[in-house]
Amino acid sequence: MAGVVAAFVAAVVAAVLLTSGGGQTAVKGGRGREAAPAFSLSNLQEGKAQVSLQSYKGTPVLVNFWATWCTPCVREMPMLEAAHKQFGSKVQFIGIDRQDYRPDALAFVQRTHVTYPSGYDPDGTLDGSYRLRGMPTSVFIDAKGRVVQRVTGPLTRSQLDDGLKALTEAGA
Repeated sequence: MAGVVAAFVAAVVAAVLLTSGGGQTAVKGGRGREAAPAFSLSNLQEGKAQVSLQSYKGTPVLVNFWATWCTPCVREMPMLEAAHKQFGSKVQFIGIDRQDYRPDALAFVQRTHVTYPSGYDPDGTLDGSYRLRGMPTSVFIDAKGRVVQRVTGPLTRSQLDDGLKALTEAGA
């Protein structure tokens, strides 16, 4: 019985850490910014074109890692969709649905009217290259393909606005 309780406590601690990172990393200036890792994933919506960072070369991109089992991810999605509608001509939004059940994710995207593309990463293949430490994680990538900012945990409106402003400013 003690082993079961210990396993349960470990699972709860892992879940809390995974969904409540709250960390923010910003890279100031052009030097020292790391290149965003390239990826190409199947589209969450089967039959649609793959979701690839390379497809948006020369365009600033906000990549948001999410899952339906991640409550903060679910809460921030309407704010991200609203920002996508506002900035969609200046910044490309990409969702990455990770370690999720595809039918649940599809239902969620339809229910919330998310219109930007989402890649499907059921095995978390991008976790290491994007240094994911929690969920959700948002990565702001400039038009030169460099990581400008990484936010672990739910975005605040201020963080989203500041990140998008940094991407749309000249020389970002």
